[in-house]
Amino acid sequence: MPDRLAARVTTSLEHVQLPSAEQIWRLLDVMDVGLLITDPARRIIYVNATFTRESGYTLDEVHGHTCAVLQGPATDPADIEAMRQALDQGEGFSRVVLNYRKDGRPIRYRVRVQPLYEGGILRYFVGIQEDYSETYAALERLGRWAHVDSLTGLGNRRAFDRALDQALADRTGVQLVLLDLNDFKQVNDERGHQAGDQLLVEVAQALTGVLDGEGSAYRLGGDEFAALLPPAAAPVDERLREALAALETEAVRAAVGVARAPDEARTAPALFRLADSRMYRQKVGTRS
Repeated sequence: MPDRLAARVTTSLEHVQLPSAEQIWRLLDVMDVGLLITDPARRIIYVNATFTRESGYTLDEVHGHTCAVLQGPATDPADIEAMRQALDQGEGFSRVVLNYRKDGRPIRYRVRVQPLYEGGILRYFVGIQEDYSETYAALERLGRWAHVDSLTGLGNRRAFDRALDQALADRTGVQLVLLDLNDFKQVNDERGHQAGDQLLVEVAQALTGVLDGEGSAYRLGGDEFAALLPPAAAPVDERLREALAALETEAVRAAVGVARAPDEARTAPALFRLADSRMYRQKVGTRS
């Protein structure tokens, strides 16, 4: 069966008029992706019209240069090294890279490069680059949203866990503050969930205001919040209670628990348990 199929394809091609070399170059120019071709030393010998339209560089301006002409101060050195290693070995690669237009504006490209061998000898590298800026920005937004509490705009539990782990790994010390609202369920029951949501937003704003840029704030879930501060930061528990009590919508009382690493605990679970136990004892004491 494969032999029959090959024969039929060959017969069909006999009636096809293949494009001339001039027509091939014209076809490449109308492609909607940027195309460039280099010699084995990675010197550019051809770019198509889409490449020029997206990058601003004409063939005359980049001819004889390597693709380093497209890189700039924020191009990731790890990307440059990975591409260099692949090309040194005569291999292809696919990678999203930050390059720069001729006018200096950055642009994200999805770059795919393949070597072209003739008789076992490397002759060319053929590269295709597609503008990936909008897709990259959308993925970045999704990544941020995955770590943001949609109601308050604070970091969520996932962001908190990652930040706490990083702070402990840095071994510079960290101050953990846990905050739990008193009688929040009563607000939901008596005034409705919309009022409860508004109160949570105001609590988040109050917490952020008390930190004043010195730490980071998170909503862990429900009516429980957290903050991470440098170990030498001034205590915030009393200022936080005052800020909550001064809320216009609802005078809020809260239990606050504070623990410090590495002085009082060295692991994330131990630090969290210590702060949580202190917060709980305060909450129980407030009820009695």
